Amino acid sequence: MTTSTNQPINKLLDVLNKYAVPDPKIVGKLPKGGSSLSYVGHADITKMLIEVDSSWTWEPVAFDTDGLPAYRVENGMAHMAGWLTIHGVRRLGIGSVTHNKPDLLKELASDFLRNAAMRFGICLALWTKQEWEDLGGTPSSVTTTRAATPKPSAEPVDTDAPLTQEQIEAFNAACGKAELSPIGIYKTAKVKFGSAKQSDLAELRKAFKEATAKPAPVETEE
Repeated sequence: MTTSTNQPINKLLDVLNKYAVPDPKIVGKLPKGGSSLSYVGHADITKMLIEVDSSWTWEPVAFDTDGLPAYRVENGMAHMAGWLTIHGVRRLGIGSVTHNKPDLLKELASDFLRNAAMRFGICLALWTKQEWEDLGGTPSSVTTTRAATPKPSAEPVDTDAPLTQEQIEAFNAACGKAELSPIGIYKTAKVKFGSAKQSDLAELRKAFKEATAKPAPVETEE
């Protein structure tokens, strides 16, 4: 009985051990703000998922009236939430891309797969290793290629400005590392998902810290 109960957990630990650090040959680079963003394409992520569990599945959390995956657009970004199931364990992921991307649904699905797979440990090394309270920092998935320069003096923060893409990525990565639902953190903080502003950071950080202070339950497929 004990062996059967622990079997999914042991399999997921194997995923972390074997796939956390991707083969450098499949790691691509994208220029971003004077830096270089490391990433693994959705095709290679899909290959890893098949190797891990040939019966893996994913589904959006909601569908629109046309039967397509539902998404929302806030502040120029499109967001789609979905569930990824591996070895019977289901975890939430978020796909986020600019709203005017060509083939938007395909782009959202690709970003979702990378984000959700990271929650199981796949390519985890490319994501931030920092805790989310250090949101102002640069995620470890971004490798700086330019020479270090003195930091400019801090500028006043526009509290009505939306969260930056770097902050959103750091938030999603930190939630994935802690096996938490980003939407759940938003609800706890009483912040509308997809519409967070700089002024909401304090409540979001507080909700995140409170959630990580509690033992994380093992998620199983219903």
